[in-house]
Amino acid sequence: MELKEQDRANGQLGIFVLVVFAAGYLLSSQLRGVTAALAAMFTAEFSLSSAQLGLLAGSYFVSFAIMQLPMGALLDRFGVRLVLVVSLSVAALSCLLFANSSSFNGLFGARLLSGIGVSACLIAPLTAARLWTAAAQQQRLNSWMLMAGALGLVLGTLPSESLATSFGWPSLFVALGILFAAVALLVAVKAPKHNPQGTTGIRSFFLGYKNIMSTSYTWKIGALGFFNYAILVAVQTLWIGPWLTQLRGEDARGASLELLFINIIMLVTFLLMGYLSPKFNTSAQDAERLLRRWTPASITILIVITIMGDKADWYMFALYCVTAWPLSVTHPLVGQQSKPAEAGRAIAFFNLLLFVGVFIWQWGFGLLVSAMSPTFGVTQSYQIALGSLAAFSVVGYWVFLSAVPRPRLIELDASVSHGSKTRAVIAPASED
Repeated sequence: MELKEQDRANGQLGIFVLVVFAAGYLLSSQLRGVTAALAAMFTAEFSLSSAQLGLLAGSYFVSFAIMQLPMGALLDRFGVRLVLVVSLSVAALSCLLFANSSSFNGLFGARLLSGIGVSACLIAPLTAARLWTAAAQQQRLNSWMLMAGALGLVLGTLPSESLATSFGWPSLFVALGILFAAVALLVAVKAPKHNPQGTTGIRSFFLGYKNIMSTSYTWKIGALGFFNYAILVAVQTLWIGPWLTQLRGEDARGASLELLFINIIMLVTFLLMGYLSPKFNTSAQDAERLLRRWTPASITILIVITIMGDKADWYMFALYCVTAWPLSVTHPLVGQQSKPAEAGRAIAFFNLLLFVGVFIWQWGFGLLVSAMSPTFGVTQSYQIALGSLAAFSVVGYWVFLSAVPRPRLIELDASVSHGSKTRAVIAPASED
């Protein structure tokens, strides 16, 4: 299938990206979250310590983060179709190996391979959207892609636990492996074939990162990802649960249900924003305006939760996640601001900053709570840790504002012809 400009314009490729690529991202999100849901099973069957369980869960993110820069370069060099087919095939293999593991070492190795296999499941669709679809469609595709990810997180909680209880956890991973392989086959058969715009040679396409890293706009948008977006992910995927159990006194099942409610709310949010975004978010300028206006709202909610302490229930965190929705436009914004030949690397570099940030904020939050609990108690320790994240969110927003100034309004003296003044908008020049 050859890539045609008419297909790019009429949105047929957008439908393909949405349905098939979103299926791959859904599976990757489910695979990411399923370890937490099945932690009790793994602990009982393999006699895992807390350290081993943490290492097993974290190994996915380590290999995922390590692969971001190479994966971005490979996308620019070899194209979306080939890279994604290989990546999904590795993910399928990792699930089958995990299902057949009989020791911690086997689980650990398969989990490392999973992180490698799914490392292209988001940046490949975003790169494809940058290359294959019109600019007005890219934010909609991004929102619906994240909706698929939210659905995957939902499926990775109670539904996966129920299936594993009924049929055994190995059967669940075999099913995931088969589904990954099916998506890889669809991509191989149906994805458009296009000529990659990256340069040839390993040294050349890795040198493309030098251009990306030398642009101040990359670092300033990256700061928003490293601070605000990463803090959102760190809170949503880890620390809401302990907040509900240790501060609110919820049991494990009650906290799981409330986390499920939050993920469902985010799923609906991404669905609605995907439908509505072409009406108000069709360009990089629109995306920057959304970030300027809405990021303070999410920071404010985070501060309110900090002040409320043990009175902050799950719906406050849901409100925080919803008001932070505009942070999701940063991925396509990075792609739109990059050259087509460097789109994969630009998105991959941003993704690296994001996931390094997630690791730092999740770990740092836990360190603060552990260090301060003996002196201040659990509730105040959580408040101090969350307040620190809110302060760092302010830092990220401030750096972003320095990169995306408001259009300057100047007054032109038109008295020569009309004796009155006329206001004109002078937009800031974009950086090459």
